[in-house]
Formats: sequence, structure tokens, C-alpha cells
Amino acid sequence: MTHAEPADAGAVQIAGGIADIAALIACPLCRAPLGIGPDWIRCESCDARYPIEDGVPRLAITGASESWGVSQAAEQSTAYQSEFEDIASAADYNEQFRRKPLKLGVTGRERRLIRRFLKPLGRSKTILEIPCGGGRLTPGFADLANLVIEADVAVGQVAYGRAHTRLSTPAVWMTASAFHIPLRDRSVDGVVCVRLSHHLPTSAERERLFGELMRVSRRFVIVTFFDRYSLKNLTYRLRHPFRGGPPKLTMTRAEVAALARAGGARLAKVAPLSRIGSGHRYALLLMAAA
Repeated sequence: MTHAEPADAGAVQIAGGIADIAALIACPLCRAPLGIGPDWIRCESCDARYPIEDGVPRLAITGASESWGVSQAAEQSTAYQSEFEDIASAADYNEQFRRKPLKLGVTGRERRLIRRFLKPLGRSKTILEIPCGGGRLTPGFADLANLVIEADVAVGQVAYGRAHTRLSTPAVWMTASAFHIPLRDRSVDGVVCVRLSHHLPTSAERERLFGELMRVSRRFVIVTFFDRYSLKNLTYRLRHPFRGGPPKLTMTRAEVAALARAGGARLAKVAPLSRIGSGHRYALLLMAAA
């Protein structure tokens, strides 16, 4: 059975089949409708083909700005995209948040922040989480939606998350790039995108990311960035005056607000993960019609 907009939490089975969102997906290359077979997905327009391997639709288009026709600078995020291709490296990344002293408690704080942003917006039919990683943050908001789409460019993260999920909310898992989200315009209520923008070294990549997140969303986007003027960044630069450049690829609130406006949204809220120990900021963008 195909569901464009699931009516309730029981309407979609937790099997994670891509057919459950057949009315929402689109070719990541040309955005045309997709046909779904038993172990393949085919674009009805450009005839691009995508495999379904071990139950996971492989819809990720890798590459940086050259993949959407923009000249690529010397720095790019392609190496980062391939960092968690195997399940062992994905498991190690997710386990760090349970065993490393500096990361203990971070997951709980992040889940509470996401929930604080989402709860006043009311229930959603469908939320996309990209990158989903191993599903570390999903329990913080999954019960606020009828269906969650879990997507990550790295198949290792998707495989790890799918194998370890304990969600009661129906979920569909797939590989996908946040630069080429395989969904139709305005196909989901909202998008959660955590810990990605500060890995993108060029303005072209950041603009593409924000544009894609807002393209597929009807109501809201939650996205994180590393604040250039955060205490964490400022103290780092004071301690290392000759290293040249920030410890992470930073953005300002003004830059985030400008990207939101360019995509037809407004920057509604910004909240710190931690005022002292972190430069990460959570931003809530509300689409114009929301």
C-alpha cells in the first residue's frame, strides 16, 4: 500500500519499505517520479537506476558542487561524505556519545533542544532526518510524527541505525545526499539536519544544503551551525592566534537568516547546545506558509 501522507501512526508498517513513500520520492538527479521494483528504483524521466541492497534504497548522489553544475573550490566535503561507509566506523561514531567523557550527556541535550523547537508546532505527518547518522537523535522527536524518513549519505550509518532502532514510530531508511534530497518539493512537514553545515567548507555547499532542506519542507527546518562569535570559537582563536582560521567552519546568525530568506523561510529561533562548552547552535527556520 502506498501512502502520500500517512493518516496515523498505524498506517505505515515499520518494515522501512521505500514503497511506503512512493508518492513523496523523486529522482535525486532530475526530480522526476520514480518507479519501484523488488530490488531497484528507476527514474521515469532520465532512466537513472538505483539499487535496493539489503533492504536499503541507495539513492545517494555523492560529490560536492560539481555534482550540481557549480565549479568546485579546492576544498570540498567529498572526503567527509565517505567517512562512515562501513558499519564498524558508523558504530564507533555513535558509541562515542556513550563512552567519551566530553560527549556524555550531549545526546540528551540535543534531543531536548529539538523537542523544544518542535512541540509548539504540533504534530507532523512526515519528518525527514538528514543526515540521520545511526539514529542517535531520532527518539527525541519521532513520537511527534506519523512517519520518519531516516536518510544519510553513508550506508554504514543507515545500516547501523536500521539494525539498532527501537522506534515505535514507523520509519523508512535510505541513503541520500543532503545536496540531492530524493524527495519532491514540499513533500514533508519538516526536516531535521544536525551536525552537517560545519563540515561544509564552501559557501556554495552551504547554500545548496539550506536550499535543499527548505525545498522539500512545507513547514519547518531545524538545522545546526557552528557560531563564529561563540565563546568556544573566540577562546580557541585566542589560545591559537597563529593557526589562522577557526577550529570549525563557522557561520553567523546573519548568514543563516539570509540563507533562510533566500529559501522562502524566516529564522524564528536560535538556541545554543551549551553557552560555554559548545559553539553549536540550533536554528529553527519556519517556511513562509507555516
